[in-house]
Amino acid sequence: MTPTAARCPLCGAADYAIVYDLTAPHSAEDVPGLVARCRACPMWFKILTDPAGLPTDYPGEAGTDDLAATYLLSDVARELFRRMLCEVPRTAGTTPRLLDVGAAQGALVDEATQLGFAAEGLDHSPSNVDAARRKGLAVRLGSAEDLDAQDAFDVVTLIDFIEHVPDPMRVLARVHRALKPGGELVVYTPNHRAAVVVLARLLDRLGVGYPVQEIFGRNHVCFFDDRSLPLALQRAGFAVHRQRQFRYDPRRPGQYISPLNLAAVTAVDWLGVPFGRVFRLLVHARKLPAA
Repeated sequence: MTPTAARCPLCGAADYAIVYDLTAPHSAEDVPGLVARCRACPMWFKILTDPAGLPTDYPGEAGTDDLAATYLLSDVARELFRRMLCEVPRTAGTTPRLLDVGAAQGALVDEATQLGFAAEGLDHSPSNVDAARRKGLAVRLGSAEDLDAQDAFDVVTLIDFIEHVPDPMRVLARVHRALKPGGELVVYTPNHRAAVVVLARLLDRLGVGYPVQEIFGRNHVCFFDDRSLPLALQRAGFAVHRQRQFRYDPRRPGQYISPLNLAAVTAVDWLGVPFGRVFRLLVHARKLPAA
């Protein structure tokens, strides 16, 4: 796709500014492209150099990967998943049906099952699905864009997922259809208005481009924040009823990072706390009943 053919994945506008040229990859984890800021809404997104070249397996997902052991499978990760799930409203005496989209190896599905949900997962990576099934977890192969369920689930979770898809509104439309009326959607994604992102952009203006490359150049293609994510959910037919931010947890880094950089990111994220500008964003929304 050429820049002149691109449109904002949130509002569909073709009016945007190119902010960063990240078409030259710096690591095997990078997804090359041009980072754009929509002029019609708060959305930032990546115009991909090769739209067909998105990977199906990301670093940090495979069971033999040290990063996956920390980020997806560790006690710290499971504690986070339990906290999210315990905040989902439930009716006493029921067994709500839950779908985790982008389930990876099924850690959240496992935690949800232990908490009394009828939990299943969907993932686009065959190796992830195989690993989850070997653990006895109900995870199936498929893409969120092709989810064809209707009024089937009480809860859908999108954890560290929506930032990886080039057409998030299509995903949200499919999820909206799959949820029962009044069903709960839980979305967890980086907040790109966090202090650490603001500092990275400032450093780039001063000639230090590494932080911007790390934040915008890797395998994220949509860059949501505490304004654009609620707007996307509302446009997809959801009512946001809870929005929270979490500090970056150094025990659960999302990518390979040196101890010095890890300490710096953690410290800067703390500085953003008084201003509500920290790096992890959690939003709960409900599917509005049909009028």
